[in-house]
This record gives sequence, structure tokens and C-alpha cells, in this order.
Amino acid sequence: MIKSLIYEWKTIARERWLSVLFLLFFGCTLFAVRNGREHVGDRAAAIDKARHEQEVAEEATRFEIDSIARGLKRYEQSWLDPRMLSVYGQRMGRVVAMDPQPLAFVSTGQSDLFTHYTKPKLYGEAYALGFSELSNPVKLLFGSFDLAFVCIYLLPLLVVAFSYNVLSAERESGSLRLTLAQPISVFGWLLRKFMVRFVALAAVVVGSMMLAFLMMGLGLPHGTVRMVAVILSYAFFWFALSFWVNVTGKSSGSNAVKLMSAWIVVVLLLPAIIGQLATQLYPVPSRINMIHQYRVAEAEADKRASEILKTYYRDHPELARQDSSQPNRYQFWIEYFASIDLIKEAVMPVVDRYNRQLASQQAWVDQWRFASPAILLQDALTDLSGTSARHYSDFRQQVIAYADAWRSYFMPRMFRNEWMTTEALDQLPRHTYQSQHVRSSFLIDLLVMVLAAIGVLAAGWVTFRRLSTEQLLAG
Repeated sequence: MIKSLIYEWKTIARERWLSVLFLLFFGCTLFAVRNGREHVGDRAAAIDKARHEQEVAEEATRFEIDSIARGLKRYEQSWLDPRMLSVYGQRMGRVVAMDPQPLAFVSTGQSDLFTHYTKPKLYGEAYALGFSELSNPVKLLFGSFDLAFVCIYLLPLLVVAFSYNVLSAERESGSLRLTLAQPISVFGWLLRKFMVRFVALAAVVVGSMMLAFLMMGLGLPHGTVRMVAVILSYAFFWFALSFWVNVTGKSSGSNAVKLMSAWIVVVLLLPAIIGQLATQLYPVPSRINMIHQYRVAEAEADKRASEILKTYYRDHPELARQDSSQPNRYQFWIEYFASIDLIKEAVMPVVDRYNRQLASQQAWVDQWRFASPAILLQDALTDLSGTSARHYSDFRQQVIAYADAWRSYFMPRMFRNEWMTTEALDQLPRHTYQSQHVRSSFLIDLLVMVLAAIGVLAAGWVTFRRLSTEQLLAG
């Protein structure tokens, strides 16, 4: 057995396939990793810039508030006075950012659709309504050339080119008759040939990725082992499929056509069909309609401001002012805060339906992702990269929660007619992005991928058992 493996390795090396394969895959991998690193770099730079601008503005505001308290500076216009809670809360919102994960460069995922940071304010449309950013439609159409693209689309083609004629080439050259005349297991002999090719290709894939990571200065990020495991499982599936096609006893041309047809179905058609059905079965309401209803609700609330405020004071007596001798400088904001619940109640049915439809679409894709190993790999890589739909949905909820916390900090102080002080600046709520509680599907994706490859390999064994020696030789 060892001798046959060594002989097969020498045969592959003599054909120079390994060198060509390594150069081709390494070139694609290096370019993809470079693109991914630049995308993540731009994302991190934008977040750092926003945080730096926030720190500079906070420091300047702290200095101005201190100067006013010392009597060194005055503001005649209240809408410029940094001591006004409304001025600070509306203009100085803290940055809520989704920092990139160590493997974010591997898969762009949803990161070209959604924003990575925002600054909640006191006033404005609900963050449930506007969370996406404008993106280049051409880029969205063709996607990003990242490492996930290379592995999902190009790696199967290399497997096909490397293994489509393993058995048929032996038959067409006449050496298969000599092999069958030997006292060996033909199935084991063929399996060893595929095993050598799988190991060679795995070495090329892993070597290319590791070298590209090091050349781009990325090192070996946390999660690299899991990423390699799922990619090699995907390659194993395609080798198993090629093995099955080879043992059907057809010609090299027929094998190539079958494998390319399988590539089109698994990589292109099934993901497109599943995605299209998700949008058809669970269409989302118009975002423009949601924003329109939100603004209509705001206009209606403005007309009933006094009535709403009285009702609000009755429901929240703890917010009623003890000293009513001085007019409240935040009267507009008090009326606005009192009407928030009414606005939410008016627009929430549409928002809830929008969120339910999006969740249903994602659930549909999650349910049917097992139909295609390409979807499984995409899901696993975006999960490892922190760019999946689940991650951005969770970040969206964190943004909404922090926006409520930011508003809740200022609201009672405005009802009490307070000023912003330098001591209060240190008490403002802060946000730290957390992704640990996002549900991970990586292990399930990896397990299903391996089971699918084993199932295809078993189907190849069953097919081989049904073939006679004459059928193997006839082709």
C-alpha cells in the first residue's frame, strides 16, 4: 500500500500538476486575502476615525462647560449652549460600533450591506427603520472577491480538473487491464489514488492560505484551524463526488460534463433558487412606507402634544416637576418624549411585520442550506468571520438597546430641568460590542458537510460494487 501511494505521488509530481495548481490557487488566494484585508482596514479606519472625533468633541465640550461654570464664557443662544441636555444628547451621541472579528477578511458576508457604526441621538427616526447604508449596486451584484469566493466557486473547479479522469485515463491508456490482472482490490487502489490527490490539494490549499496570511501581515488569526477544517471538508465532498462519477465507468469527457453540471447545480442554481424563493415566499414591506407611517405618527403626535403630555404625567407622576415657578427649558423635548410611546405604537405593526419577514427569510435559508454544500460553506465562513446576517441582526438590536439607554439617561433629567455638568459626562452610558451570544451554526455546517461527503463516497462504493469487470473496462 505504501509503495502504491509513493508511486501515485511520483506520477502526480511528474505531470507538474502540483506546481501549476499551487501557483494558480496561491495567486487567487493572495489577491482575495489582500482584498479582504483592505475591506476590513477601511472598516476599522472608519470606526477609529469616528471614535477619535467623538473623543476630541467630548474633550472640547468638557472644556466649554467648565469655562461656562467658571464664568469665563457665555452663550446667548440656548441651542448652542453645551450645558443644555438637549444640545449634548442630540449632537454628542457616543459611537456604537461593530468591531471586525479576527477572520473578518475571509468573508465579506453582509458587511457591504450594513453600517458598522452609528451615533444614537435623542431625536430622529427609530433605528429599527434605517440601519443599512448605501452601497455600490454593481459591487453588490457581482459580490466581493474574497477568500470565501475563492473556496466556494474556484476550489471545486480545481478538484474537478485534478480528479475527473483518474479511472478513465487508466482505461483509455490501456493500463487498467494490467491493474485488474493484479491480485489487489480495485476499489482500494482507486481510493488510494483519490486520497493522494486529496492530500496534495489540501497541502496546496492550506499552504497557499497560510503563506498569503503571512505575506499580508495577518499571522494566524484565532479560528484559522476551524476555517481550514470546513474548507477541507468542502474539498472532500467534491473529491467524493468525483470518485462517484469516476466509478460509473464512463469516458473522461463524460465525467467532466457530469462534474461541471454538478458544480453549476450545487454552487450556482441551488443557492440562487433558495434565495429567490425566500424573497418570494416572505416579501418584506416597503421601508419607504414604514418611514412614511413614522412621520405621519410624529405629525399626529405634535398636534396632540398638550393632551399627550398630561396623560404622560398622569402615568408617570415621578417625572412631574416639584418647582413649577420656572419654565422648563426643555418643553419641546418633554412633549417629544411623552409622544414616543404613541409613535411607536402607531408604527410598530409595520416594523414588526418587516422584522418577521426578514427573520422568516433567514429561517428559510437556514433550513434549506443543507441542500447545497456551497451554502453550508458560505454560512460557516460568514459565521467565523462575524459577518453573517445573525451578527448584523444582533448588532442592530444592540444599537436599538443603546439608543433607548441614551435617551433614558437624558429624559428624567430634562423633566427635572437640569443642566449638563462635567461630572455628568463621566456617567453617560457607554457601549461595548458583544458577539459571544450570537448563535453559531459552524459545528452543524461542518458536521453536515462531512456527512454529505461520506454519503456521496458510500454511494460511489455501492455503484462500484454493482459494476462488473467488463463494464469497468468497457467504459
